This record gives sequence, C-alpha cells and structure tokens, in this order.
Amino acid sequence: MRRLAFLAVACIGLLIAMVGPSVANAAFTQCPAVDLDTGCQFLVNVTDAGTTVESDGTQGPYEGADDALMGIVNNSSKPISSIPLSAENELFGFEFDGICSVAKRPSGPSGCKVLPFNSAKLAQAEAKKECKEETVEACGFLPPSGEPAKVSFEESIGIVGFGENEDAVTGYEGPTSWFTSITPGTHSAGVVNFSPALAPGASTYFSLESPPAAGFGTATTLATTLSATSVVQGTPVTDKATLSGVNAAIASGSVSFGVYSDPACKTLVVAAGSAKLAGGAAGPSAAENLAPGKYYWQAHYAGDVNNQPATSPCASELLTVLSPTTTTTIQSTGKALGASLTLPVGTAVSDQALIAGPLAKSATGAVSYALYKDAKCTVPALPGSAAAVVAGVAGASAAVKPPVGTYYWIATYSGDAVNAPSASACGSEVLRVAKKASLGLSSKKGCVSKRKFPIHPRRPNGVNLVSFEEFINGTLVKSGKLSKHATSVNLVGLPKGTFEVELTSKSSKGDIYEDTRTFHTCVPKKHKKH
Repeated sequence: MRRLAFLAVACIGLLIAMVGPSVANAAFTQCPAVDLDTGCQFLVNVTDAGTTVESDGTQGPYEGADDALMGIVNNSSKPISSIPLSAENELFGFEFDGICSVAKRPSGPSGCKVLPFNSAKLAQAEAKKECKEETVEACGFLPPSGEPAKVSFEESIGIVGFGENEDAVTGYEGPTSWFTSITPGTHSAGVVNFSPALAPGASTYFSLESPPAAGFGTATTLATTLSATSVVQGTPVTDKATLSGVNAAIASGSVSFGVYSDPACKTLVVAAGSAKLAGGAAGPSAAENLAPGKYYWQAHYAGDVNNQPATSPCASELLTVLSPTTTTTIQSTGKALGASLTLPVGTAVSDQALIAGPLAKSATGAVSYALYKDAKCTVPALPGSAAAVVAGVAGASAAVKPPVGTYYWIATYSGDAVNAPSASACGSEVLRVAKKASLGLSSKKGCVSKRKFPIHPRRPNGVNLVSFEEFINGTLVKSGKLSKHATSVNLVGLPKGTFEVELTSKSSKGDIYEDTRTFHTCVPKKHKKH
C-alpha cells in the first residue's frame, strides 16, 4: 500500500460509491483475481459513441487501501492502441504495490516475473523466475514486444525493475500495456498503451495507484444557451450546451436535456432528448412546443474517462411561454365609427383597441396608439398616446384633430406575464380628413320622410370632382363615380328621427371635400276613410 497514505477500511465503500454508479451483482471478468479483488473494480468501456467508466461496487481497492484494478473492453469497431486517463488525484503516482505484488497472498496473477533492478547487467535468467513473497517489490509483467525502448519515469514514481529492453517497470502495467505521458508532479493524467492493439471485442487489464474520488477525468462545468428566452405558444424552443474543462475539447459521449417546472429542477415536464458532444459543444436538443408558463431547462453530461460529469445550474435558463394575442382597432368620432372614416377637418377622433386570445380576458398591461401619415406606418403624424388594459379591456386613445390628409392607425399591446404582445395591422384603419365645402346638400327643414334628394355637388374653385361617398349617421350607404356631376340622397324607409347625412367627394387631383347636413324624418299620418 502507499507508504505515506492511510485510509480507514470503513471509508472504502463510501469512496467507491462516490466514483460512479454501482452495478449490482456485476462482475467485470476482464480482470483476474488480484489480492482482495475477484474482478475489475473499474471497467473502461470503449464504444463508437464514446468512452465511459463503469464501477463494480462489490470490488474495493485490491490491496485494501487505494490501488484500483482496471479492466478495458473494446466494444468499438476499431482497434485501440492507447487510451488517455485523468483525474483530480494521483492516478499514476505509483508506489511499488502493483498488481504483481504478493504482500497479501502467496502469488500474483499469471505472468508476473521478478525483474532485474540493474537492467541488462543482471543475469537474464532472473527475469524468468516466478514472483515469491520475498520479491514483493521486484515483480511485474515483462514489457510487451511492441513497447518502445528507453521508457522511463520521473524519480518520484516508484519502479520495481527493468525489462530486457531497459524499459522501467512500475508493476502496475498489465501483461500487454505500458504507461507514457504521465503529468509531472501531480501524476493526475497519463496514457495507457497497448501492444498488440486491443482488437474489437477484446479486453485486457492494468492497475492505477488510486481510484478517483470525484470520478475519472478532470473537473468540468456545463453551460447552456436557449434559442429564445420568451416565446409565444406554438414557437419551438431548443437548448444547446458547452462543456468547459482541461479536456473538454476531447470529451466524448452526449449531453441530455430536460425541461422542468420549478427552479430546483425537480419536476420534469418533458425530456428534451440528447445530443452528441463534438469539440466541447452539444446541441441542439429536441425542439419543444410548450404550454403558456415558466420553464427551467437543464443539461447533464455523464462524463467519460477524461472528463468528470457535469450538470448545468437549474436557474440559469428560464423560458417564458406566452399565450398568443391579436390586437384589432376601431376608430370613432362619437357619432360615427368604422375601419374607414372621412371627417371634416377639426373633428375629434380616437382609436379603440380590442385584444383577443385564449387568456386575453385576464389581460393587463397597456396599449399605445400612434397615427401615421403614410400607408407603411413609418412617418408619425401626431404624438401618440397610451391607455391601460384592465381585465382584457383596453382604454381608448386620446382624441386627436389631425389636419387635412389621409392617416393610418396602429395600436400596440404591451403584453403581460402570460399574454404575448401584439399589434394591429397598418392599413386596417384608414382615416381621411377632408376640406370643408358646400357640396350641394339640401338645406330643407322639417319632415322629409320618403324623400329622395338629387345632389349636384358644386365644384369648389373650379375643382373637378370625380367620385363620392355618402354616409348616413356614419354608415356608408352609397359610393361611386358622379353621373353627370350628380348623385342623390335617399331617405325613403327610414324611421322617425334625426339623421346626419355626410357627403364626401374626391377631386381629380386626389383632394377630398366634405359637407354635412342634418335631416328630420317623420311618419305621415294616415287619413281616415269616410
């Protein structure tokens, strides 16, 4: 065991539990029995998708303290000539108690040899002797034939002898492996090489100085980025992840994504799939269409032999899904309302927004109103105004009196915690402000029931009038081209009452003129027959 380290036996089970998920009743037979172990404590599983490390909770350190018996199985489609391993502790800090040590039992695994400590100067026959208890610190596997010459280690790493090719042997090598690229000082990373290369389906074994308390690989962190943080219901959202750490660029495996309803990420709403890591990045996740509400996304990386597992912070990604809304408008003068109005200059007009949507009845927030000069709604005509939205009902705009011209309204709803913003369409309302003119409407007083008046619109200052629109109480009743410069007002069939008749006429130059008269209707008395 380590000469400078001690570890209570009672802590061994806890240490193994920290390394990774135990496999109940599993026995990794890729390793022979060594001291206290009947099989591998850890198994490196190489597949085409990545490399992972599994643990057998029934197997502790083989010498009772910290040394780990490692197996490797090639479940990929290609041979394996080497594999890097790393951790936050001294995986490769070898201290003489390798897998050929017989301190705890009369013999080591098959193939262990006593190695000369003075290299080739000792009798070659010494290397053929089997390891016995008196040679505990001089036993190991002979370097495999494919191991290059002159392999050595820094002074702080204990060796048990040399092979015939003068390579140093730590005693932790397996029968077909050797170690290189061990990080100086920390001994936290190194490369395990295999000769012959490990063919698909094949396995072998070796050992390491101590099992990693935090898992194989170096520490990592996982950050995530949503495609959007606030969307309208029906908009798909994806997540992607970025792994950070010393070995993140070579990380293998995949990242899984989940959507939760709580900031602690305890209540899963939907599993959003997984994405393979490449260059430290993974994603996008599966696209999710979620109901209105607030959601927390989280990503998890299971780790591999070079990178420890990592989970993104739950509250780092909040997605708000809003209920869709639509905003329409209706303009009004108090006497007339409609999507298209023509008014005499000086008339006050206001706009009213109507908000609709699945959750619009409870809508709050505000509506802003703007009047534009152009049909694309890019040139403001007057300062805008705003009104509050209470229980889904929007207040009207401030009344305005624009000068002569043609105008277009837009109303914009701000949205709230559950309702999405929306705006009315430019052009859905047209406001025409006309020049006042006497267009020939009758000035008749009294009852005009069942009457039809001819109109011969006068031409102000010789203007050529070409078309007209006729409104009764704000409702368009007639429009078209003037016939012989004339039209008519028809009050036939109207009930008793007061009616405002408005006539607008457009000139050949596009100017609009307006005239308004008020008429009274009555119901003629019926005469009694004698």
